[in-house]
Amino acid sequence: MSAYFFSFPLDAKLQQTLDDLLTNHAKGQYADPSVTVALAIGTTDGVIKAMALDVIDILKSNGEGAGILGMLASLMKSTMHTLIKQIMGKVSNAEQDKLAGYLGRRRVMINGAARFGFGMPDAIGARFDSVLSRIAAGNMTNSREDLTAAMYDFTELATVNFYDEFTGSLELGFVKQKMVSMGRGAIVKGSHSAVGKLFAGMSDDDLKRVCAHYSSMFVKA
Repeated sequence: MSAYFFSFPLDAKLQQTLDDLLTNHAKGQYADPSVTVALAIGTTDGVIKAMALDVIDILKSNGEGAGILGMLASLMKSTMHTLIKQIMGKVSNAEQDKLAGYLGRRRVMINGAARFGFGMPDAIGARFDSVLSRIAAGNMTNSREDLTAAMYDFTELATVNFYDEFTGSLELGFVKQKMVSMGRGAIVKGSHSAVGKLFAGMSDDDLKRVCAHYSSMFVKA
């Protein structure tokens, strides 16, 4: 089991909805399809908030950094909301079985609290642990470059855990699979573009504050 996790707390009401779905599913009770759609949208918005919108709030004095993340957040939200509505119609029981499995894997316990996230390979987790600790200590030598490289790897990892596993739990025909592929390409391209620009022009103080936020999500448990 991984010692490193990326995770964040969901809105309390959304967390309760997720917990209720998992509890009821374990009893053989299936949710109304609208509940699974609401969970898909809510957890997607949670990821966008944690990785982009919360950082924008930190960077209010940095127009460039906030602007980069604002464009990414808008891209991800519009792409995912549209995609979810297109591929999640009447969710079958078989699909709910797989969705429950996906949501159960994304529900992680960190220091006794339920959060939404996933375990990371030790090598990637250790890289974040190292670079975030260096930045917190004020050691900025090569830190922007190292953080950028780590975030590129995290983007790929997050896409697999949040996007591929979610869409893989649905029964999709050729057309919907094409939509999923196009959506994935747009999100990965936009994420890589944002990561490549985000930290280079950030002041040391802003970088420290952003990394303090990251440290609340990239944890060793």
